[in-house]
Amino acid sequence: MSEYKNFAIVGAGDVGNFFVRQFLKDKAAGTVDEVVVLTREVSKLLLDKINAYYAMQGSTNVIDKGAKVITVDYSSKESIKSALTGVDVVISAISGKVLDLQTIIAEAAKEAGVKLFLPSEWGGNTEGASGGLSGKKAAIHTYLKALGLPYALFFTGPLSDYIFTPHMWLDVVGGKVTVGGDGNARVPFTSRPDTARYISYVLTHLPAEQLKNRSFTLVGETTTFNEIFTEYQERTGKKLEITYVPVAELGERVIANPGDFVAVLHKRFATYKPVAESDNHLYPGWNPSRVVDNAPIA
Repeated sequence: MSEYKNFAIVGAGDVGNFFVRQFLKDKAAGTVDEVVVLTREVSKLLLDKINAYYAMQGSTNVIDKGAKVITVDYSSKESIKSALTGVDVVISAISGKVLDLQTIIAEAAKEAGVKLFLPSEWGGNTEGASGGLSGKKAAIHTYLKALGLPYALFFTGPLSDYIFTPHMWLDVVGGKVTVGGDGNARVPFTSRPDTARYISYVLTHLPAEQLKNRSFTLVGETTTFNEIFTEYQERTGKKLEITYVPVAELGERVIANPGDFVAVLHKRFATYKPVAESDNHLYPGWNPSRVVDNAPIA
């Protein structure tokens, strides 16, 4: 059994709020002692996201469930350090736009006595990457090593419950989808709830020495976009208008605009390399959801 009992989630937005929910469940079950949420401000949107989940379960709000929500100044190491006092594990779920903040957060975490740091990943493997968003994530790995703060990296592949939106060119509800390449690349997907369940399990069940300074690859399902679209159409009876964008064209778009995040993602989807071996076995009862189950119907 792990020695980790007190957890802090940094950023409780589109990804982080799933960690908050899961660790509050763990607290209710007695496997976690304290859940701390660090945020720039205790916004109504943040609390609404988490509280909506508990409202469906007949509860009142996240504060009643035992989360300690702390407003911090991310330009102040002392502010962050104070919030992390007594925390065993920091889980960073900050957005890609502010990844550089993780350096001061990590410094504060080390000074506060944090035992393990999970930098913001929640996508494909970024180890050894250079350039772009992946390069920024890899730079954090290097920084954590130099700092001497134990870390764990979790690679999930695309988040299957997050990508089916018009913004991501995957508007299944509207009936129009666009993918890179020919749609036949095999991509490892994992949903956000499954990611949170997996991470909470290994952090609270594995010995600490099996968690430090290593990476974990979790795979909810490996499939192709064409297979997803085919099954979605069979299930719903809805015809999808599918557009395929050549990888070369996506590459040109990225060169012209490195900030074209969606083009970057679809280029990566189209060129994914198969995962040689996953770490799914570390959570025997995981049973993750299938990708098509996460695609909205209406």
